[in-house]
Amino acid sequence: MGNNEYNIVPAVSGVPNVLGQSNICDWDIRDVPDTKGTVVARLQGIGISSRKSYQSWHNTFNVVFTDQRFKGSTLSVQGLIGPATLGDEGDLAVVGGTGEFVYAQGICSYKRIQLVSGGTITELRIRVVCLIFPKPVQVQKIGPWGGNGGNAYEIQDGELPQRLESLSIYAENFIQSIAFSYIDQTGQKRTIGPWGGDDGKSEYPPIQFGPSETLKAIYGSTGNYDGVHTVVTSLTIVTNVTTYGPYGKQSAGNTPFNIAPLNNHSIVGFYGRVGEVLDQIGVYVAPTN
Repeated sequence: MGNNEYNIVPAVSGVPNVLGQSNICDWDIRDVPDTKGTVVARLQGIGISSRKSYQSWHNTFNVVFTDQRFKGSTLSVQGLIGPATLGDEGDLAVVGGTGEFVYAQGICSYKRIQLVSGGTITELRIRVVCLIFPKPVQVQKIGPWGGNGGNAYEIQDGELPQRLESLSIYAENFIQSIAFSYIDQTGQKRTIGPWGGDDGKSEYPPIQFGPSETLKAIYGSTGNYDGVHTVVTSLTIVTNVTTYGPYGKQSAGNTPFNIAPLNNHSIVGFYGRVGEVLDQIGVYVAPTN
């Protein structure tokens, strides 16, 4: 830490150990205990001489991080520091924080290890426990493929998915309906569907995705349903582990499509349009955990 302070209230005249003197500080915190180290944070706050019998300073500091990893986050630190003499050491309480350190609690140990021109170098060891609040996952929609018949089905904004858990597909000559479950961004499990009709449907065994299994691609096709409507006729599900399907019927004359998210992304949910069968399908995509 650099000695970078100025007085704002002078000591009471005639009282020992500069009782009542107050100082504002803005010290460098570096990644190594050397004045040539890289500045990673600043120690900003106020110290007040608070004892007549011995030089002791009550301090209230903010550790303001400036490095890229924790930039903008802070720790709130307070407690007593002794005289600026070599070897003085003690502990300060970490009583809170912001950014990456919300609700931080812990201890900041200090030790004066070297005298330099204009001040001292003090080593800090900070140990904290804090809550980690997950950041919202950026979910994007891809598609859709198929026709415009039926009714629209989508996942509500407050229930957006972050991980797909299971998928059930009902199909004969067409994809008649789908159902799926997922973990939303609050960690709650949600079950959707089935979306679609049930006329003569036959159920394939449901897909239960493993803990580390992610849906990486879908291959499908669309075709004519009743001489009027374009619908989804087949689906093949590809994960990072295996391939499921094909479901439905792949016929000559149908129009193929494929859904392949960018690298480090996976399919986490579905939307589309549904009437008697699955008229249209699109997917929700999110970064892979």
